[in-house]
Amino acid sequence: MVTLIFLRKILGHKTALFLYKPLACITKMKYQNQILFLITLLAGLVSISMIDKDKNLNPTGTYELNIKQDLDDQEIYGNFGRIQIEKLPQNKIVMTFMVNKGAPSYNSGSFIDTLDYSNNRTIYKTDLDLSCEITFDFSNKGVKVFEKADDYNSGCGFGHGVFVNDFFEKISSEKPELRDPLTNKKIKK
Repeated sequence: MVTLIFLRKILGHKTALFLYKPLACITKMKYQNQILFLITLLAGLVSISMIDKDKNLNPTGTYELNIKQDLDDQEIYGNFGRIQIEKLPQNKIVMTFMVNKGAPSYNSGSFIDTLDYSNNRTIYKTDLDLSCEITFDFSNKGVKVFEKADDYNSGCGFGHGVFVNDFFEKISSEKPELRDPLTNKKIKK
């Protein structure tokens, strides 16, 4: 189990799971075979890590959360949200994020931050809630967002009962004009 956790940190979840069973079999091999196996495994890991680096998607664009919404008397019922991203040099991105519960409370959560970006993933953390961790996993179609917090009633500094565990669809790959999610004012760089 410790080996699997170590492999996840070094190689990522999918690669670690792929390699865990072969590594568990090493203990049953003879010494010479163990050395040969480890050399082969090391060469394979180097080539896999080189391939993964080439597969980083450019996350620049605009993403929207459009869960089934009901419009009634000018009110929006159901979750909605928007993410804007601009890729920066040195594996960084600038992100604006907003999610809203809709009527009747319209409680929301938002942030603007510069984040590390690697292996099609970025993670947001805040000093407002040390238990908060929002993971963004990017694909060609959009971004899967998953929030972890101790208290989902006010986690991550968001409004009451606002949490996110949804897929935001990519609606544009163009470099967005970054705007503050709360005021809609253009962000100066």
